[in-house]
Amino acid sequence: MGIEGKGKMLKIFLNENTKDGNELLYEKIVQTAFEKGLAGSMVFRGVEGFGFCCEKCRTIHEGLTISKCQPMVIEFIDTEEKLAELVPVLKGMLKTGAMIMQDVDVLFDKY
Repeated sequence: MGIEGKGKMLKIFLNENTKDGNELLYEKIVQTAFEKGLAGSMVFRGVEGFGFCCEKCRTIHEGLTISKCQPMVIEFIDTEEKLAELVPVLKGMLKTGAMIMQDVDVLFDKY
């Protein structure tokens, strides 16, 4: 399902290794959004950062050495109504991290 015009972007910041039981939380979040029929999502692995995932943690990228606290960002773009339905579900899943929502103008969304 494509959308164009006014929309919202929901971003979730978390640690790559955060789990819900035996399942990686970022995978569970994306699967939940897919099942709820959101327009789409994308997951990004952070190269370096601090905050949002664990107290006093800083990820430093040094060649092939990568921290255990690898930052992740999940983005969803859809209508405000669809994302508003998802937010309470996600709040129930997140124990650490951050979630923001911002206005976007969807200029092109075809597939």
